[in-house]
Amino acid sequence: MIFVGLDVGGANTKAARVDVGSGRVRVKVVREYFPVWARSRGELPELISRIGRGLCGGEEPDCVCLTMTAELSDAYETKREGVNHVLSSVEYAFKGVEVLVVNCMAELLSVGEARRRPLEVAAANWPATGWMVGRVFRNCIFMDVGSTTTDIIPVRDGVPCPEGRSDTERLMSGELVFTGVLRTNISAIVGWVPLWGRMCRVSPEKFALTADVHLILGHISEEDYTCESADGRGKDVEHSMARLARVVCGDLETLTAEDVLGIARYVYVRQVEQVVEGLEQVSSRNPDLKTVVVAGLGGRFLAWRAAEAAGFRKIHSLDDVFGRMVSENAPAVAAALMAAGRRGVDVDEVLRRMRG
Repeated sequence: MIFVGLDVGGANTKAARVDVGSGRVRVKVVREYFPVWARSRGELPELISRIGRGLCGGEEPDCVCLTMTAELSDAYETKREGVNHVLSSVEYAFKGVEVLVVNCMAELLSVGEARRRPLEVAAANWPATGWMVGRVFRNCIFMDVGSTTTDIIPVRDGVPCPEGRSDTERLMSGELVFTGVLRTNISAIVGWVPLWGRMCRVSPEKFALTADVHLILGHISEEDYTCESADGRGKDVEHSMARLARVVCGDLETLTAEDVLGIARYVYVRQVEQVVEGLEQVSSRNPDLKTVVVAGLGGRFLAWRAAEAAGFRKIHSLDDVFGRMVSENAPAVAAALMAAGRRGVDVDEVLRRMRG
């Protein structure tokens, strides 16, 4: 049996194929950078079709399960409009295949139900990941740091139990922190940085991104730098240092490499503190949850560091459980597994085999 999970985001679309049968499990994942706000909306159906063809190679999946965050993009006037466009795009790409949609309660809806209750499925990729993590770590706080955002999800008795369900509620509760590995503007993290023995204000222009900071510090590779750079120039360390210098209205002739490295280190520390603030807000409501599980592109160097700073000692990485491929694309893999469970597959056995 073939199950496909889709996570259609505003910046990245991720997809996972999970094959189950004959005592074996195979997982294949693809991810494509697709900024919905910058591309024609008419391109989304073809993008999903192309991803589907690449995953399935002419085979028809038994079921497709969808999560989305793209509806928040300002390409759409309302979330309802965005949800409906994503649903139509997936139906176009997988004609004749049953499509299920994850809602904010980690339940599966039909496309028709999702259209009638669009706010339930808007930005509901985190319930899928929380559901999957809860099958392995029954009681924990799950932290997923991606290119744009950080999810902080309390899981109790295997079930995600956040205070907030919508993006706005989760921003208020600390369960959603809009800081990520790649796309965050430096001025959204710091207003001042150290330079020449003093503190210097930063320009709020979009001169540099967190991708530049983490590339300079060696946290990510050039291949991980999948978004466009702030100036459209190269995605290597030298260009990243030039962009970061511009944050204080300088360049690589007016600032030394050590000056820029000092700025990068400071921004990193402050970004960790942003994540710590959210984690402490969540953990204060869930003092019995002593284990943290981290995932995503920034799982190791942002979520793990934040958990340590917040005083947690039991910290696990989803990389170590399922491998980096699953960890960085967890919502899509989780959606595929939710579809498998709906079709009667023993998901716990599948997860056991995925762990090797």
